[in-house]
Amino acid sequence: MTFIRKIILYIFATFVVSTQSTAQYTIEVLDSNTFTLGEGVVLHKTSFRGLSVVDDQTIWVSGSRGTIARSTDGGKTFGYQQLKGYEKSDFRDIEAFDDKRAIIMSSGTPALILKTTDGGQSWKEVFRQNDSAYFLDAMDFWDEKRGMLVGDPINGHFVLLQTKDGGETWKELDTSLTPKAIEGEAVFAASGTSLRCWGKDEYGFVTGGTKSRIFMGRNSDIEKEVIKYRNIPMTVGKSSKGAFSFVCNDHQSYVIVGGDYLADSLSFHNLVTCEMYIQGCLVNYELKSYSKILNGYKSGIEMLDNEKVDLIAVGTRGVDIKDKEWEKISSEPFHVVCKAKKGKAVFLAGPKGKIGRLRY
Repeated sequence: MTFIRKIILYIFATFVVSTQSTAQYTIEVLDSNTFTLGEGVVLHKTSFRGLSVVDDQTIWVSGSRGTIARSTDGGKTFGYQQLKGYEKSDFRDIEAFDDKRAIIMSSGTPALILKTTDGGQSWKEVFRQNDSAYFLDAMDFWDEKRGMLVGDPINGHFVLLQTKDGGETWKELDTSLTPKAIEGEAVFAASGTSLRCWGKDEYGFVTGGTKSRIFMGRNSDIEKEVIKYRNIPMTVGKSSKGAFSFVCNDHQSYVIVGGDYLADSLSFHNLVTCEMYIQGCLVNYELKSYSKILNGYKSGIEMLDNEKVDLIAVGTRGVDIKDKEWEKISSEPFHVVCKAKKGKAVFLAGPKGKIGRLRY
C-alpha cells in the first residue's frame, strides 16, 4: 500500500469512527399551529419529501396531495397551499432559488414539472408526460439556469432530462445515450436526493432494487454517452432495498445511505462510503459498506460542514448525526433533510405534515 493511499484511508476511517459526543444537536419539531393552511390542505394526510432551503429565512416544502409550503421567516410560520388541478399529484422534489422562484416535480402519472416566479401565487406547467411508463425521481441544479432530472428506466435505459433556462423548458435525452439499467433496478423518489449535481457540471445518481449502483458523469459529456458507474455494496434484491440518497464531500468522497424501507428497523449494509485513492498513476475508488452504525433505513443524507465532514441522515426510524461519530439524536420520522444553500439553517420534512429544524 502506497503512503498516499494510507493517508487517504486514514482520513476515510475518521469519516465513520471517533469518540466525540453529538449532544449539542437536537431536533425541534415545528408547531403546526403557526402554519397557515390553504383550502383543501389537510396536514396529517400529507407526506413531505421535497425540501429546498435557500437561506436561513427561505424554506420551500412539497409533498403529496398537491401540497406546497413556504416560509420566509426562518420557519417561524409556514403558508400552505394545495394546487388546484393537481390535488392527486405527489410533488416529491422541489428546487427553489429565492422566495419567489421554485420548481416542483411530480412522481407518478402524469409526470409533471411546474414552476412559479411569484412566490407560489401561480404555477406554470413546464413539462407533462401522460405515459404511465414515466416515473420521475429527483432533480438538482448546478446554478439558477442549468439542472438535471432523473427518472426510472424505460425500455431498459434511465430517463434523464436537462434544462438550461432555469426550468422553463426541459429536454429529454435520447435514451440510447443514457445509462442502461439492469432488470429490476430503479431510482428511489424518497427524498429528492438520489440525484446530485456538483462542481461545474458533474452529476451522479444512485439506484436500488435488484442492483445498487452509483452513476457519475459530466453534463458536458452527456450526449457522448460518457458516464461511469460503481456497484454499491448495499442491501439489495427487492424493490424496497438499495441506495436512496447520497452526498458528495468534494470531487473524491461520497457517502451513500439506504436500506430497506419495508424493514426500516434493520441496520444491515445501509451506509456506504466511497473514497478516491491514488495507486501509482491510476485513480481508483474504494467503496466500503457498514452495518449497525446508522439506526435503521435512511432515505436522506445531508452535509452540515464541508470542512469537518459533519453529516445528518434521516429516515422513518429517526435522525442520526455524525459529528465525529454517528449517533441517533431523535426518534422522529423524517423523509428528507436539507441545509441552506446560503447560511447554516437545516430543516427536515416527513410524514403527516411534519416539519422540523436542527438546532446546533
